[in-house]
Amino acid sequence: MNTSRSERSAVTSAFAVVGMGLVVATLTGCSMIEQSLPQQHRHYDTYRDAPSSANSEDMAWFMPKWVPDDAKDIDVRLDTSNPGYVIAFDSATGVDTAACEPVDGTHGGPAMTADFLPKSLPTSDLVTCGDGRITAEIDGRWYGWTSKEPVSSDSDDTLRSS
Repeated sequence: MNTSRSERSAVTSAFAVVGMGLVVATLTGCSMIEQSLPQQHRHYDTYRDAPSSANSEDMAWFMPKWVPDDAKDIDVRLDTSNPGYVIAFDSATGVDTAACEPVDGTHGGPAMTADFLPKSLPTSDLVTCGDGRITAEIDGRWYGWTSKEPVSSDSDDTLRSS
């Protein structure tokens, strides 16, 4: 086979570009895949490990204002294409429910499921803490979820589609 120097150079350049693309895809593969999945899950050991609204680069990933500073073992699942947000955490101090409003009914239950959400959710003593999510303590662990039917329209923190 007799190939010219310019053909070999073009082929070599093409392989270099493809190779660099594979390296970039390998290095960023998790985040590229995660960004394309509608349901995403993250775990944070402590509140300090989790992004706040002040330092989050992604408006979907930050701790709600009602989550106490001593929260730990935090699980968050959200749906980026439909209304849906579920959070669970442990806390010695708990949520300041005095700053929350009572919710009548379950509002259709959670808009999405999560493996860490209890199968049986309470139907009374539920509150919303200003972000349109239902909040409750269940067996010593705190949970918050976006419900199928809106709880309130007092905030744009709910990641609810319009």
